Amino acid sequence: MTLMSSHGPRTSKEWAIDRILLTLDGRPSHGYDLLDALPPELSDLRLTTLYRWLHKMEEEGFVESKMKPGPHGPDRRVYNIGPRGEGRLREALKNGIETVLHFYDAYRYSASSELCEMLDNFIPTLVEGRKLYLPIPCFGSHDIDFAKYLSTRNKGAPVDILGDCSLLDDADLRFREIRGSCDDIPLSNERVGEIWIHGSPKPELIPRMFAEGKRVLKEGGILVFIAPHAYLNEPQHPTLDEFVRVTAVHLLPELGIIEGTEATDLLMNMFGQAGAFQTFPGFAVFWAIKSS
Repeated sequence: MTLMSSHGPRTSKEWAIDRILLTLDGRPSHGYDLLDALPPELSDLRLTTLYRWLHKMEEEGFVESKMKPGPHGPDRRVYNIGPRGEGRLREALKNGIETVLHFYDAYRYSASSELCEMLDNFIPTLVEGRKLYLPIPCFGSHDIDFAKYLSTRNKGAPVDILGDCSLLDDADLRFREIRGSCDDIPLSNERVGEIWIHGSPKPELIPRMFAEGKRVLKEGGILVFIAPHAYLNEPQHPTLDEFVRVTAVHLLPELGIIEGTEATDLLMNMFGQAGAFQTFPGFAVFWAIKSS
C-alpha cells in the first residue's frame, strides 16, 4: 500500500503528512526549517523520520526537491509541494467544506418553521391543482417539514413526491410516491399546478431540471426551487463565507453551491416571469410562473 492512499481510515501518520504539505504550500523549506514550522502536535517528530517520509513522498510525486546553496555553509535540499500534493490538499479542502456545510445545514434547518412562514409571504400565488415535490438527491429528514407544508398548502389533498418516501411511513400525511428523476418526471405535459424542488443539484443538471418542470406545469403553474447553498449577490469582501462560496462554485462544482444570478437568469429566459429571495445567508428560494 502506498504511503499516500486516499482510501480507508485516516491515521495519525496521514494527518502528519497533510500538515507537512500545508506547511510546504507556498513555503519551500529544508528539513530543519520544516521541522520547526510544523504544529505543536508534531513536536516529537524526529528529523530522521521526517526525511524518510519526505523521501517517500517525493517518490510518489507529493513533494519535489532541489539542492540549493545554504546561507552559511554547504548546499541543502529544499522541498516544495508537488502536483500530487496540491491535489491531496484540494481533496482535503473539499472534505472540509463538505463537513462545514453538513453541520451548517443542521443549524439552519432548525429554523424550518420560520422558513415556511417566509415562503407564504414571498411566493407570489397559490395555484390550484396537483402539488409535486422533488427532493434532491433523495428524500431526507429535512424534507419532512416541507412535505407537511405542501400538504397544508394543498388543503390536505395528496402531495406527489418523487422518489422513495419511506421516511413518511409514520407521518400523518397523504402523499403519492412516484418514480423518476428531476430531469425525467413520469407525468404527461401540463398536469401539475405547483412544483417544489428542494436540494443541491449538480450545476449541469439545473437547466434540464427547469425545462422538465416547465413541461409538466400547467399554464399559470409555479415552480419553486429551494436551494440550501445559493447566493444572490456578487462577492463583496474577502470573508471566510465568501471564500467558501467562491472556492466551492469555481473549484468544487460537485458540491452543488449555486450562483443565484445564473439560476434567476435561466428561469427568466425559460419562463418569462421569475424571481428569487434569500431567507438565510446562503439559503435562497427561486420561483417562476409558466406563461407560455
